[in-house]
Amino acid sequence: MPHFGVRTISSAWLIASLFGATACDKDKIKGPAAEVKKTDIKADLPAVPAFDLPPAPADGGHTVRELRVKGTKLVDTDLTVHGFITWAYDCPTSVRKPEESDKDVQKRIDEDPTRCERAKFYIGDDKTTPAEKSLWIVDVPRPYNKLEMERMKKPERNLPDRCEPNEKDPKKNICPPYAVGDEVEVTGTFKYSSPHSERNSDGLIVYKKMKNITQNWETPDIAPLPGAEGTPTTPPATRQSPEDLVQPKH
Repeated sequence: MPHFGVRTISSAWLIASLFGATACDKDKIKGPAAEVKKTDIKADLPAVPAFDLPPAPADGGHTVRELRVKGTKLVDTDLTVHGFITWAYDCPTSVRKPEESDKDVQKRIDEDPTRCERAKFYIGDDKTTPAEKSLWIVDVPRPYNKLEMERMKKPERNLPDRCEPNEKDPKKNICPPYAVGDEVEVTGTFKYSSPHSERNSDGLIVYKKMKNITQNWETPDIAPLPGAEGTPTTPPATRQSPEDLVQPKH
């Protein structure tokens, strides 16, 4: 007598066993559940900083940031900018060799004044403004150097951008006193390049006159003398931007 029923049951049991084993294997292969939990905590993000320009001075002047951000429409115009000196060029410091004394470095400058760049400084809206965000003030008047004093008689020393060394008469001294940290108001022409090849894509001020609020000094009102146009004896600046001051090229 055939036993088909028993064989059918055995086959079904075998198939069920295989599927059960496969399911168990899948459970074993499955990795641990991700430990991700929902939370109701809200991130306390900082407020978006304001990018508004500082208010312009009440006297009709300008701020450094205003000129750097929106100065295009003011190019080639005379204006006054208020700020604080953040950096000032000093020739002895710039050309000094390691271990060189003050006397030796001054001797080298006296023998060859073209080692020095033209006098200049930078100003910012506050004393902590970095050099790369400051505004250049170029063509600042300077004292006659030693060679000029030797080669030019006093009546001939009438250049509009120079003064007698140690000039005591405040009505004749056009060379402004200045130091890092001084609060100043500078009047000049806003340009992208100076007559002596200094260039800055953010603009610069070609100096005309200044008021040093900190040192209580102001450019005297002196009428230009006839024939007061001279040939510069100093070379164009070698530094092309404030960024080079904080990231010097090697």
